[in-house]
Amino acid sequence: RTAADSQAKMPSFPGGRGTSNSFGGGRSGGRSNSSSRGGYNGGKAGSSRGFGGSGFNGGGGSDGGFGRGSSANSSSRGRGTGRWDSSGGRGNFGGRGKGGKRSGPAGSLPVKQGVLKEHTHTVTSMEVVEATKQLFSGSLDGTVRIWSWEESFTCVHTVNAGAPVEALLVFEDWLFAGCQALSPVAHGFVKVWQMTSSFEQTLEGHQGSVFCLAQGGMSPSGSPFIFSAGDDMGVKTWQFGASNSFEPVVNLAGHKSTVQDMKVTGSTLLSAERDGLICMWDLASGTLAGTINTEHQGLMAILLEENFLFTAGLDGLVKVWDSAGVLQLSHQVTNKISQPSGITAIAIVAEGGNPADASVPNDFVLVTACDDNALKLWRCPTFDKRGIIAQSAGHSDVVRCLAKGPGNSFFSGSMDHTIMVWEFM
Repeated sequence: RTAADSQAKMPSFPGGRGTSNSFGGGRSGGRSNSSSRGGYNGGKAGSSRGFGGSGFNGGGGSDGGFGRGSSANSSSRGRGTGRWDSSGGRGNFGGRGKGGKRSGPAGSLPVKQGVLKEHTHTVTSMEVVEATKQLFSGSLDGTVRIWSWEESFTCVHTVNAGAPVEALLVFEDWLFAGCQALSPVAHGFVKVWQMTSSFEQTLEGHQGSVFCLAQGGMSPSGSPFIFSAGDDMGVKTWQFGASNSFEPVVNLAGHKSTVQDMKVTGSTLLSAERDGLICMWDLASGTLAGTINTEHQGLMAILLEENFLFTAGLDGLVKVWDSAGVLQLSHQVTNKISQPSGITAIAIVAEGGNPADASVPNDFVLVTACDDNALKLWRCPTFDKRGIIAQSAGHSDVVRCLAKGPGNSFFSGSMDHTIMVWEFM
């Protein structure tokens, strides 16, 4: 690519989210080569192990979903105070109160509300923006597509990333795509677009493909940090700087295999490698605050739900950890011949409740995407079987990504090139 590639202009995206700009008022393109340039905000090094006192983000409000005939706002996350404990007892986070009723027939599977078919290769990543009622999807076909559920899931915009897309991040007016290395000697990169202007930038410096993105913390300029990670086992940190473009800050080194997933909670970044190690980084100082050895074989996904961390891998195990990094539960997912069923993605979705009455609590279902092409559903927090969406009713190939939608809905993106829209009715 030439320097002109990173500064190419593009039209503003439809359905933009106003003119706010968390990273500053710059509109110029640019390119940044990553390097190690010190820590964060001059903060003190060191931190006690754990995720911090603020707990995990519990999610926010959402609309009533796709098939309920109501647009009233309701909370998509419960606020129960129960927990799993080390003695094996299981509390109930966000569970139904007395008298709560589950919508639809007891135990009914989610309804397929749509199939989105415009990608021409594996769908690897998705981001949901409820404020604009849009779904963003990234694919190995090298595109990011934007779907509007106000317009019957029409694809309202397509962006060419210039390489197969492995990860997406949407934050306010900004879209980030983590891309594959195009050959063994090429390098992956992160493509950046500001969706309310013509700003476009390519962030370079990774060796190999970029598999995950996250944002959080606060840079000296008052904007959040952007994190990217993948094959090269380091977590690169970026900030929007005085150059009116994204600049490298520091490379967080501590992993020994490919970094597959990242999440931010409060002032802590969690980065998970495929060999099972999770690093906990203090965002105030840029230092390693602790680690969790999950012992997964092929760790593929991590998820934060209230005060719990969920991890899942190709070994077919789902594990639940408390905020101190202590294992609370390990659940084996199997296939129809009782062999471990490798897990590629996870999501927690609400069912029940009442979109017109936020006082009616929800039940919660853990969705596991498995390597036998099925979506397997588990009640939280008991892990009782909730049902299976088999290949005959769902995808014809492995699901690579899941995303929670509005209300009681979720999305699944697959190696069969499609996205399916599901909703508990």
